[in-house]
Amino acid sequence: MKKLIFIMGVFASINAFSQKQELIQNLELKVLKTQYDSAIIIANQILKTDSANWQVYYYLGKSNQAKYKYFDALKYFEKANELDSANSVIENALASTYDFIGKDENAIQIYYSQYLRDTTKIEPIINLANTFRKSGEYGSAIHYYQKASAIDPENFYYYKQQAYCTSKINLPQPAIYVYEIALMLNPYDLGMYRQLANLQNSERFFLDAINTCNKGLKNYPNDDQLMKIKAYAQYLNKDFDSSIVGLKKLLELGDTSYFNLKYLGFSYFEKKFFVDAIKNLEIAREFDDTDAEVCFFLGSAYGRSNVGKEGILNLNRSLSLIAPSPIQLSNIYSEIAYIFRNQGKYELALDNLKLAYKSNASPILSFKMGQLYDYYLDNKKLAIDCYDAYLTMANTPDSLSGGNLIDSFTADPRVVENAKERIKLLNEDLFFEQAKE
Repeated sequence: MKKLIFIMGVFASINAFSQKQELIQNLELKVLKTQYDSAIIIANQILKTDSANWQVYYYLGKSNQAKYKYFDALKYFEKANELDSANSVIENALASTYDFIGKDENAIQIYYSQYLRDTTKIEPIINLANTFRKSGEYGSAIHYYQKASAIDPENFYYYKQQAYCTSKINLPQPAIYVYEIALMLNPYDLGMYRQLANLQNSERFFLDAINTCNKGLKNYPNDDQLMKIKAYAQYLNKDFDSSIVGLKKLLELGDTSYFNLKYLGFSYFEKKFFVDAIKNLEIAREFDDTDAEVCFFLGSAYGRSNVGKEGILNLNRSLSLIAPSPIQLSNIYSEIAYIFRNQGKYELALDNLKLAYKSNASPILSFKMGQLYDYYLDNKKLAIDCYDAYLTMANTPDSLSGGNLIDSFTADPRVVENAKERIKLLNEDLFFEQAKE
């Protein structure tokens, strides 16, 4: 009898295990079929009888992640990871969720633990590199992309991302070299042709940029970005005939962007085709009337076409766009002076206050110069002169009532009284200093 009970118990256990496995297989199937709501129902059903199954928590996490419920997914992935802490499938799902919600450091920690377990395995290395790149830690990203390319030197992707990160830390020439390697491994990556040509232009390697664009255009003959970069390189290389041809083709293809109109106008100007330059630059200015360079070339083109009124108008507009107003310039110098004063660089602070005063002779600037001479530069005579100038410009009478003060700051009675008090004390100090002599 005992033997029969034992056998029945074994069969019951096997049957229960089989049913549970069927439920888990059904759960996995629902996830694969993207039936996430059904998967969540099945998972919760299993957890009522088996709360220690990592697979259930994993598929719950996958289902919630697919429904963009990342914090719920994170909770389930973390539970799955507690139940099976060395499972790379769970770790990767957990790390990717950390990445989604902006917890880069947590993701990096997981990938780094995987890397330490096997430093020759490519997956954690690439995950580390990609996470560092996305979080803007480009130096660390380069380090791991280099490790990846040492393991798999034929994979263009590692060189491509290494080049991108290198360009982001202002090392354009090494970035150019690595992009060239990546393009040798994969000559069909359109984005790399664009990035490489732009870098070559930035480094003034104009012929190299043109050559890169030509290679890319063999595979992508109608790519407007490569055509644009090439025409710009030709303009920078002073090959204005070629840049005109390239930019006109772009316009004919319907790309009437500001950039194309601007540099077509510039190219016509350099060729002394002023009427054509005016035509294109006028349209460009309709797109953006704040570009001082366009206004300058447009004004010059009008002037050289003997249309003086429009020439002067556009050149004056160019000047106003380049130079800030006297008040703005004064404020800029005054702020620079403030910074230098806080740094203890009092001579530099004074120099900038003088420039601010030259741009806009505001009374308060005289007061500030007086303070510098008074408290920091130990020049009592010049301090008195500046305080006196402040009071004179502010037109402050002996009585504070009825004064015709220039602005709200100078109207502050405390500033006026301070200037008067300092003049009095400094004159007394000078008197006693002269008496000692």
